[in-house]
Amino acid sequence: MNNHAFSPDFAGTEERLILDALVALRTKAGIDGKLIDSQPESSRRNSGDARVILSYEGNSIHYLAECKFSLDRKAQIDKIRQQLVNGRTPGLLITAHITRELAHYCRATGLQFIDTSGNAYLQAAGLFVFITGEKSEHKPSISRIPKGLTNPAALRVVFTLLANRDDLDSPYKDIARHAGVSLGTAYNVLEDLEHRGYLISKKGAGGRRSLLEAGRLNDEWAINYPTTLRNKLHGRRFSAPESSWWKDVDLTEFDHAWSAEVAAAKMTGYLKPGTQTLYVGPDDMDKVIKMLVKQHRIRPDEAGELEILEKFWHWDTASVPELAPPLLIYSELLAILDPRTQETARMIKEKFIDTAFDQVRPSG
Repeated sequence: MNNHAFSPDFAGTEERLILDALVALRTKAGIDGKLIDSQPESSRRNSGDARVILSYEGNSIHYLAECKFSLDRKAQIDKIRQQLVNGRTPGLLITAHITRELAHYCRATGLQFIDTSGNAYLQAAGLFVFITGEKSEHKPSISRIPKGLTNPAALRVVFTLLANRDDLDSPYKDIARHAGVSLGTAYNVLEDLEHRGYLISKKGAGGRRSLLEAGRLNDEWAINYPTTLRNKLHGRRFSAPESSWWKDVDLTEFDHAWSAEVAAAKMTGYLKPGTQTLYVGPDDMDKVIKMLVKQHRIRPDEAGELEILEKFWHWDTASVPELAPPLLIYSELLAILDPRTQETARMIKEKFIDTAFDQVRPSG
C-alpha cells in the first residue's frame, strides 16, 4: 500500500474503515483487496475518497471508493451513486454496516458495496458476489463514530447551516464565527454530518456543500434544542404588570431578537402571546434588562411570562432583524406543548421553513 499520500485525518478514519471492510470481504468471499491510494484533491471530480483494487481468480478490478460511516436511507445511496459516476472506473461504496433492505436497493440500482460485517455486492466480468444479513462479529476499529446533535456546540453549528443558508458554502472560520464555536469544532461537526449522510461536500478547489434531507435534520435540531442548548443560555425570567408591554418596547439600539410566541404573532398575526421570549446579545444583556426595568417595570420572577436568554447566533438576519430565525421560533413553539402554539408552529414550518428547504440549490 502507498501510505505516503494519506493525510493524517484520512489515515485515522477512512483508511481504517476500508481496511476493515477488505478484511471482511476476504473472510466472507475469499476476495483479496488492496487500498491503492487516497484521492488527491485535484482529481476528486467524482468525490471518491480512495481507490481500491480487488483480485479474484487471476483477475483484478479497480474501484473508485466512497466511504460512509453511517448509512440509513435510500436517498444517501442515490446521492453516492451519482457522485461515483465515472466512464472508466466503477464506483464502490464502503460503509461500516449496511442493512438487508439497503443492500437489496444497492443491487437494484447498480451500486456495488462492501462493509465491515462482510456484506457485499460486486459485479464484474467473471465476478458476482451478493452477501446480505451478516452482522459484525467484532467492534469496528473506527475512531470517529457519528455523534449527532448531542451537545450544544453541534446544535450551534447545525443551526448556522440551517438558518443562514449562505454559510453552507462558507469557509470553516466563518461558520465557526457565526456559530460561536472554535474552528476545530466547526470542522468536526461538518465532518460528522457527512458521516451521517446529511451533508455532501464537493472536494477540490471551488468545492461546494449540499444538505441532504434538510427537513429531517431540521426536525432533529428542533427536538434537541430545548433540552441540549437552550438550558445553557443563562435564561432569566421576569414578570411585567401589563401583558401587552412588548408591543411598545423599542430595542433597536440593542442586539436582540424576539422568539416563540411574540415572534409567531408578528409573523402570522394568528397567535395572542401568553409568554414573551427575548434573545439578547451577551454584551447588551445588562443594558436591556435595566432599560426594561425602568420603562416597563419588569421584575425578577421565576414563574414570570418573560424569559430573556443569551443570543447564540452571530450573523445579521436579512429579512426581519428583530425576529429570531424561523427554525428557532418553530422549535420553541413545539416545546411549549400547548395546542395553540402547536398549530402556529405547523403554520410557520409550512410557510417559512419547508419553503426554504425547497429553494436549496441542487448539489450538481
